[in-house]
Amino acid sequence: MRKIAILALAALLIPQVVLCWGRLGHRTIAEIAERNLTPKAKANIEKYTGGTPLWKYSLFVDEYRNHPDYKEALDGFHASIADCDCTSPQIVRDRYRGGKDGVTAMYTFRDQLKNYKNLPDSVVLFGIKCITHIVADFNCPSHVRYVDNLNKGGFVAIFNGKKVGVHRFWDTWLIESLQKQRGQKINHMLYADHLNTLSKKEIKKVTKGWAQEWFEDAARSCRPVIYWIDDRKIEIINQEFVNKAAPLVESQMQKAGYQMAAALNEIFGK
Repeated sequence: MRKIAILALAALLIPQVVLCWGRLGHRTIAEIAERNLTPKAKANIEKYTGGTPLWKYSLFVDEYRNHPDYKEALDGFHASIADCDCTSPQIVRDRYRGGKDGVTAMYTFRDQLKNYKNLPDSVVLFGIKCITHIVADFNCPSHVRYVDNLNKGGFVAIFNGKKVGVHRFWDTWLIESLQKQRGQKINHMLYADHLNTLSKKEIKKVTKGWAQEWFEDAARSCRPVIYWIDDRKIEIINQEFVNKAAPLVESQMQKAGYQMAAALNEIFGK
């Protein structure tokens, strides 16, 4: 417990590096989540954040993932694993990732924060920061792993005349490209306006269950992606690929925002 508190304090002192969904994606997802918190959950969370908006914490796990004081604690949060049927029971997570994955991390934080009122403030804030990142990551197509295809997208392709790792394409370049195509240069607040549009019935559907069910839904949605590209042959990501990828990416961002809110509401809304 003391080590976690020390880690939380050390986070204020180290440099920042941005990976995964990128700034716009992560901040947008966290902003959607904050807009869907219950009044009680929001009030309880603000006791630990001091009113700092969640989007300001959304890059925490990426920023400190390689810092020596955090590397072990944050190891594995960025991806989760599913079997060929797109299910992710604990036996699969343990066998293929040693329990170091986003889904397992979410259950760990839920268990730890059940009695959050009796924990040091720094420990609770550390958990909030991690949750505002993990749910986003396991909804990202390039962070969904399968036992038969790791789907890392680490190879290089050509997109808009530039070399880009396909992982980076999913995380950042596609979102930026969409804004250019729409003639927009928007921030996370405006992007959240664009995506925070599901009805109560739709929100209930995408937040049914908890971390395992949410990730399994992501695994089913993202499974076709591994067949869109033959990494032994691809040279160019064309418009056809972008047209298929864009709706998926924005749908996953949308789901992640509502699921993040559901997780925080369950923990802090009681």
